[in-house]
Amino acid sequence: MNERDGDNKNGVELRVSMLIRKSLSFGIAAMVFALGVASYADEETEDSPFAIVSAEGPPPSPHVMGWIDSRNLESLNGSWKFLVDPMQVGTPGSLFGGWATTRAPENAYQLIEYSYTDAVDIRVPGDFNTQLDELLFYRDTVWYQRHFDADLTQSGRYHLWFGGVNFETTIYLNGHAVAHHSGGYVPFSVDVTEQLQANQNDLVIRVNNRLGADTIPTERTDWWPYGGLTRDVMLVHTPSAFIVNASIRLSDDRSTLSGNIKTSGMSLGEEVVISLPELNLRVVTAIDDSGTARFSIPADVELWSPATPRLYDVLITSKSDRIYDRIGFRTIETKGTRILLNGEPIKLRGISTHEEPIGRDGVAYSRSDMRELFSEAKQLGANFVRAAHYPYSRHAAKVADELGLLLWEEVPIYWNINWQNPETLEIARDQVSRLVERDWNRVSVVVWSVANETQFSQPRMAFLKRLIDDIRSLDSSRLISAALLGDTERELQHVAAHLAAYGLESDIPSEAEKQIFRQVLSEARENTPELHGRFNLVITDPLGDLVDLVSYNEYFGWYYAPFIANQTGVSERTLRKLMLEFMPNVTLGSVFNKPMFISEFGAGAKAGKRGEGVWTEDYQAEVYRAQIKMIVNSPQVQGMTPWILKDFRAMLRTLGGIQDFRNRKGLIDENGRRKEAFRVLQDFYASEWSVENP
Repeated sequence: MNERDGDNKNGVELRVSMLIRKSLSFGIAAMVFALGVASYADEETEDSPFAIVSAEGPPPSPHVMGWIDSRNLESLNGSWKFLVDPMQVGTPGSLFGGWATTRAPENAYQLIEYSYTDAVDIRVPGDFNTQLDELLFYRDTVWYQRHFDADLTQSGRYHLWFGGVNFETTIYLNGHAVAHHSGGYVPFSVDVTEQLQANQNDLVIRVNNRLGADTIPTERTDWWPYGGLTRDVMLVHTPSAFIVNASIRLSDDRSTLSGNIKTSGMSLGEEVVISLPELNLRVVTAIDDSGTARFSIPADVELWSPATPRLYDVLITSKSDRIYDRIGFRTIETKGTRILLNGEPIKLRGISTHEEPIGRDGVAYSRSDMRELFSEAKQLGANFVRAAHYPYSRHAAKVADELGLLLWEEVPIYWNINWQNPETLEIARDQVSRLVERDWNRVSVVVWSVANETQFSQPRMAFLKRLIDDIRSLDSSRLISAALLGDTERELQHVAAHLAAYGLESDIPSEAEKQIFRQVLSEARENTPELHGRFNLVITDPLGDLVDLVSYNEYFGWYYAPFIANQTGVSERTLRKLMLEFMPNVTLGSVFNKPMFISEFGAGAKAGKRGEGVWTEDYQAEVYRAQIKMIVNSPQVQGMTPWILKDFRAMLRTLGGIQDFRNRKGLIDENGRRKEAFRVLQDFYASEWSVENP
C-alpha cells in the first residue's frame, strides 16, 4: 500500500468513527447507514440523519488560468447524465440518496433509490432550463455526472477548468469534494492531480441556480437565470512549473509593449521569453521572488480599431511551458467630454445585447453563437456592443476582437444588492477579478462596468468603490463605468413640469387635462419653466466621480409616461404623444467634466404588430426617432447602446400574447426578424453622428 492509499484509508476510518459515534442515538439502523456511506462523506453530517448534508469543498484557484485555448487540454463537453434534486438527496452522506453513481444493483434485494444509470442525458455546455421543457422555470439543485479516462503517463499537474457554472457549484471527483464556487458566469479551475485516477474517473457536479437576497445577481433579474454547466468544461494538463496567466498592453504613448506573467512552481531567476514573430520582437525576462515575470519592450505596432481589427501572434515560453494567443493593441482614454481611441475622438455607435443566440432559446455558449449575434450588430452599423448584465463566455470578446467591435463587459451588480453583506462583496470581487484576468488581453474590451441601475446610498458607494479600486489595480488600460439611474424622483418631477408647460400650448391634451397641467405647474418644486424652453436633464450621482464614463439608462417615450400618468391622472396616450414631440427639446448631461454615455433607451414591440399604440413596431420606431434627436442635441453624450438588439427571455415579462415571458424591446425578435426600429437606427448610424458632426 502506497502513502496516498494509507492517507485515504486513515481518512475513511476517521470519518467512519465520527459517524458511528454520532449514530448511537439513532440506533442500530442509523449505525449501519453510517458505515454504508462513510467512504463517500467528505464532511461530518448533521446530528439528524434527515438533515441535508453539507460537503462543499475548498475554493478553486484564486487566479484565472489564462490563454486557455493554447493549452494541452481534453474537452469534457458533450453528453452528461443529469438528475433534478430539489431536496438535495444526492449529496454524499445523505440518508435518502448518498453518492449517486451509475452502478446497478448487485442482486434483486439491493435497494438503490438514487442512481445515474437511467438518468436523462443533457448537453454540456448549455443551460438545463431550455434543454428540458419541464425545467424552464426551475431554480434549485441539479446534478451532472460523467466518466472520463485520463492519461497519467505525462508528469505534471492536472486541472479541471470550468468556463462558468450558474450559480453555486460543488465539484466531486472520485468521491472527493474538490472545489466549491459561488457566483456564476466566470471561469475557475481546480488542481485535481491527487484525486485523478489512471483508469475511469467519476466526475459529479452539484449545481444550484437559485438566487437570493445576498447573491450576485440577486433573486430578481430582468433576464432568465439560466442554470447549469453553461460554459465549456475541460481537463487541462500543465507541467509542474507552468505559466498561469499573462497580461500584455500597449503604453499610453503607443511606443512600448509591457506586461506581467504569473507563474506557478518556477524558480527565482528562471527565464521566460515573450515573442511577436510578425514584428521580429523577442524579449527575455526572469521570474522574481513573487513568481511573476515583468517585461517592457519598444514596439511599433499597427493599431487595432473597428475599421482595421489587426491582431498579432504572441508567444510566451519557459523551459517547461508554452502558451500563445492572437492579441491586438490600441489605447482608449478620455479627454474632457471626449472619448479617444488611439488618440483620436470616437463616437460609440452601439447596441446592448444579452447572451442569447438568434433562433434558439437558452445561453449563447459557442463561438458560432456569438459570431452570429455580433454580426447582426455589425449589420446594424454598430462599432460598440454593451454585453449586459453579466460576463459572457470567453468566445464573445474573441469574436469582437476579430470583427472589430468595441466591447463593454459587466458584472451582475444589479438592482437590489445587499451592500452591507461582506460575503456578497466577496462574490462580487471574485467575479470582477476573474472577468478582468480572463479578458485583459482582449483588445475589443474598452469598458469594465461595475453596476447597473443601483440606487444611491453610502454603503453602495463603498461597495462599488472597492470594486473600482480592484479593477484599477488589475488593469489600468480601460475605462470604468456603471449604468446609472440618476435621481429618478427629482428627474420625473422636472420632466412632468416641463411636459405640463409644453402641453398647455398643444392641441393634444383635452381641456380637463390642461387643467391638471396647470395644477402640476402650480405645485412644481422649481420655477415654472418657460413654454417650449429646453429641459436640461443633469446627472448628479456621486458615482460619476469614481468612473471614467458617466453612463445613464433613460426611458423617455416608454416607462416615463405611465409613471407620470399614475401621478397626475393625465392619460398615457396624451403623455406619450406630447413626450415624442417634446423630446427634441431635452438635453442630457452631467455635472462631471467627463464623457456621457446613454447605456439604455428603448421601447417594446411585438414583431409584425403594426399600427398605433404601444407594442407596435410603429411606436417603437417613433421612440427611436425622438431619442435620436434628443441625443444628437446633447453635446456631452459620446455614445449610446439602445436596449436591446434581440428580444430575450425574462420571467418578469408575463403579458400573454405580447411578451410571453420575453422582453420585447429587441430590434429583432428571438428568431432574427428585424423590426422597423432596426432600420431607423441603422440609417442613423450610416449617415449621421460622426465626430465631425456631433
